[in-house]
Amino acid sequence: MDLKVIWQDYGLDKLEEGVRQLFPETEISAEKLLEQIMSGDVFGALSGLLSGIVSDFINQMDSMKNIFLWLLVLGIVSSLLTHFIEIFDVHQVADLGFYFMYLLFTVILLKCVSQAAQTATQTLENIALFIRLLVPAYLLSVGVSGGAASASIVRQLMLVVIYGVENILTKGVIPLIYSFMMLAIVNGIWVEEKLTLLIELLGKGIGWVLKAAVGIVTGISIFQSLITPVVDSVRKSTLQKVVSAIPGVGNLADGTVELVLGSALVIKNSIGVVLLILMLMLCTAPLLKIGIIAGILKCAAAFIGVVSDKRITACANRAGDAGILLLKTTGTAMMLFLISVAVATAAG
Repeated sequence: MDLKVIWQDYGLDKLEEGVRQLFPETEISAEKLLEQIMSGDVFGALSGLLSGIVSDFINQMDSMKNIFLWLLVLGIVSSLLTHFIEIFDVHQVADLGFYFMYLLFTVILLKCVSQAAQTATQTLENIALFIRLLVPAYLLSVGVSGGAASASIVRQLMLVVIYGVENILTKGVIPLIYSFMMLAIVNGIWVEEKLTLLIELLGKGIGWVLKAAVGIVTGISIFQSLITPVVDSVRKSTLQKVVSAIPGVGNLADGTVELVLGSALVIKNSIGVVLLILMLMLCTAPLLKIGIIAGILKCAAAFIGVVSDKRITACANRAGDAGILLLKTTGTAMMLFLISVAVATAAG
C-alpha cells in the first residue's frame, strides 16, 4: 500500500494539522507514526513516548524539590514555635502562633493544588480538542472498513466522551475537588476537625462519579462492538456474494473486494493505534506533573507528621488526596477516549 495515496484518499492532512496544533513545541509527524505502525514497528513509534516520559519525570522532580523542602521546614518550624510558646503558659499567643504558621502552610498547599488543578483543566480541554481535530480522520477509515453503521456509532460515542469531559469532568468534578481542598483547610481551624466526615463523603462521591463515567463508556462501547460489526459484516458479505455471482469475472471481483476490505481494515487499525499513541503523548507530561505534586504532598505529610501538629499533617495529607483526585480525573478522561478507540478498533 502506497502511504502517499492513503494520505490523500483518507484526508489525513487534517490529522497532521491537528497534531501540529496540539504539539506546537515538538516535531511529531503523524505520517511517520502511521508508516511505523503499518510496517509493524510499534516499539519505534513508542520510543518517542518513552523518552519523553523519562525527561518529563526528571524535569518535574527538579521543579518540585524546593516545594517539598519548604513544606518540611514550615512543618518543623510550626511545631517548634508552638511548643516554645507553650513553655510560658500563654495559650492565646500559642494559638496565634499556630494559626499564623497554619495560614502560611496552607498558602503553599493551595498553590500546589491550584497548579495541579490548572494542569488538569488544561489537559481536559486539550483532550476535547484532540477528539474534535483528530477523530474525523479515524471515522472516515471506520466507515470505509467497517461500514456506515460502525462509523455512526463511533461518532456518537465520541460525542458522549466530549460531553462527559467538558460538562461532567471539567465543569463538575474539578470544582468539587476545589471544594474538597477548601473544606480540608477550614477543617484544620478546629481541634475537633468537625468537617472530617463531610470531606470523606465528598472524596468518595468524586470517586463514584469517575468510576461511573468509565463504566458507562465501557458498557456502551462493548454493547456497540457486539451489534454494529455484525450488521456491517452482513451487508459486506451480501455484497461479496452478489459480486461473486457475476458470470466470468465473479471470482476475480470477489478477491478484489476482499483485498480492498482487508487493506481498509489495516488502515483503520493503524490510524486507531496512532491516535492512541498521540493521546498518550498528550497526557503523559500533565499526568506526571499532577502525580508528582500529589506524591510530594503525601510524602511531606508523612514526614512532618512525626513532629508537627496533627491538623497541619491532616491538611497536607488531604491536599495530597486532592492531587490524587485530580490525577484520577485526568486519567479518567484519557481512559474514556482510549477505551472508545480501542474497542472500535478491535471490533473490526
